[in-house]
Amino acid sequence: MGFLAVQAEDISSMRIKRTICLVLVAVGLPGLAVPQLLAEKELSKKEIRKAERMAERKKKGRSIPEAGEKPVIEPLELRPLAGVKNPPPVAINRALALSQQQVQQAAAAIDRRIASKLTAAGQERNGLSSDEIFVRRIYLDTVGRIPTPEEAQSFVKDANPDKRAALIDKLLVSAGYVSHQFNWYADTLRIKSTIKRAKYGLYQRWLKDGIRENRSWDETVRGMLAADGSTATNGATGYLLRDTGMPLDSLSNTLTVFLGANVSCAQCHDHPLADWTQREFYEMAAFFGATDVSHRDPRKVGNRIKAHADLTKQDGATVFSPSMHRIRDTGKNGLSYPEDYAYDDVKPGSLVIPRLISWSLSDYKGPAYRVDLKNTHTLRDSFARWMTHPDNPRFAANIANRMWKQMFGIAVHEPIYDLDDLKKGSHPELLAGLARLVVGLKFDLREFQRVVFNTHAYQAAASPTPPIGDIGGYLFAGPVLRRMTAEQAWDSILILAFGPDIDQFQVDRSHQTTRFALDFDAMESSNEVLQDTVLAFKKAGYIGGGSKKRLSEKDLAGSGMMPQNFGRSYVLRASELPQPEADTHFLRLFGQSSRDIANDGSREGSIPQTLMLMNGKFRELLMDSDSRLMKAVRAPESTVGSLHEIYLNFFSRLPTEEEKALLQREFRKGLSLDELAWTLFNTPEFLFVQ
Repeated sequence: MGFLAVQAEDISSMRIKRTICLVLVAVGLPGLAVPQLLAEKELSKKEIRKAERMAERKKKGRSIPEAGEKPVIEPLELRPLAGVKNPPPVAINRALALSQQQVQQAAAAIDRRIASKLTAAGQERNGLSSDEIFVRRIYLDTVGRIPTPEEAQSFVKDANPDKRAALIDKLLVSAGYVSHQFNWYADTLRIKSTIKRAKYGLYQRWLKDGIRENRSWDETVRGMLAADGSTATNGATGYLLRDTGMPLDSLSNTLTVFLGANVSCAQCHDHPLADWTQREFYEMAAFFGATDVSHRDPRKVGNRIKAHADLTKQDGATVFSPSMHRIRDTGKNGLSYPEDYAYDDVKPGSLVIPRLISWSLSDYKGPAYRVDLKNTHTLRDSFARWMTHPDNPRFAANIANRMWKQMFGIAVHEPIYDLDDLKKGSHPELLAGLARLVVGLKFDLREFQRVVFNTHAYQAAASPTPPIGDIGGYLFAGPVLRRMTAEQAWDSILILAFGPDIDQFQVDRSHQTTRFALDFDAMESSNEVLQDTVLAFKKAGYIGGGSKKRLSEKDLAGSGMMPQNFGRSYVLRASELPQPEADTHFLRLFGQSSRDIANDGSREGSIPQTLMLMNGKFRELLMDSDSRLMKAVRAPESTVGSLHEIYLNFFSRLPTEEEKALLQREFRKGLSLDELAWTLFNTPEFLFVQ
């Protein structure tokens, strides 16, 4: 393998001139050598130490070029494509932070606040749900699918008085929890697998790994806001790169998703319905004014290398796209007020000075606001520290409010995108207590869910969903009746057809970008270097293979087994499919978000959904004689036994005596088991979370 010589004689003066071929240990690609033409630049202390170590490692047996000598790029050697693999999934962190006694104490405190409010309003809390309803609900809300008959019956027959708490703990450390929680992340963070010819497999991998290892919410958000690197080197960059070329829209979304700040109108003028001004919006945007979020078009690089007889425009775009989509801090804040700025508090076109927003004058006295606003090299870091600080006026309350809605169907404070005035919520004291709980748990969302799932309020019988105009006044006598999300419905169908083994089929497409981890900025000026780099990748088989498969063996994680085809897609849980799926897929027709707006998924019924359920190919998935559902239904020797199996599969309960008598009569009239199964599948009882 050829390397470039290292020239590092001027390290002490904090400048370095060198031509170097780094041994890049990318995700899953240890030892991959890629050419790096690094321009002369000022180095940080960290970079200097790194360069010193590298110089020491490489100086033995290497020639040092004379000052001013032109770089010589030696041939690039790549490991065989067959050896390129994703690293195995991160192991699930099964350690739970609180003892069971602490969980029950925290849950009881929540119940007391709810009971007090209900009593004051002349209302009563709902009684506990039955075991059959609870087991179905907790499976849907923790692992995103219905339980199998075996799972449901095992729980119902368990005589342990603490069986609900035990089941909650079991489900929260399962692979299904990772899948379900990722779906929530994807909806909230507007995750797409591909945007503007950039692939975001490493971003999805980073988020899933964070769920597996139980990375705290504040650490996750800080990682996304302060990320440097490219889509090939740092998955966390996917958040800011999601909105390349739209920095103001990106900030608006960031403030809404992480703080519940209703600021979008302030991009163009003072907000007419809130206290945010356009100046305040720009002062917040200035924290990203020294950040270069590159969204260069890789096709233009393809045009520069296609003159070579063996290369195409697409070859260049494929190799360089991952490294062209990158984030770096420039050290120079270049954000100015618009030239048509209509207010007299600042001069139009003048430079914006960063300043943090507040919800009251006393906020500025808090520790969250003690961040550096002057160092232009660390503005994003300062912003991220302020936003995720335990004393930020909205960060903890916002995530508590959003997670509560995920579990109850209604947030404590509606709508979730407007927490500007916390007094307007249905239960300000409850939300304040939940925010303190989140902070006390150090933003451990899994532990927060564990506490809430153990409350009487969550385990109570469901209430009807109130009319739209009354949602903001709901006091949580229990969770509300709600339809499954598209992801819950799809994953539950797979459980009916294939059983819990479906969790073994996992997808990781991060290798599609990490294999091309390059420093494009350093080599951009040389067409020769660009051509040689693409040629090396092509000769090694990394590009131009001609495979049109939507899923390859290298994309497989978990069991490593290839899933079954389903139309143009695959039999995979929603978290493992492209984000979002195609418009014609079951998920989209049943309300999966387009990921253009945060939390834009729909639970409303529609005619296209009905037509989808009538589709022969979809029906065949469930009604096939080899499906787990039909095998279970046809196994019993008696009709009553088959009835039990059908009801357990769809509803996690046995049929009532009245239902059995009715269906026995229908069987005598010619009703088949297949027809009954399809009928129950289309009932509200199956599609709703009770």
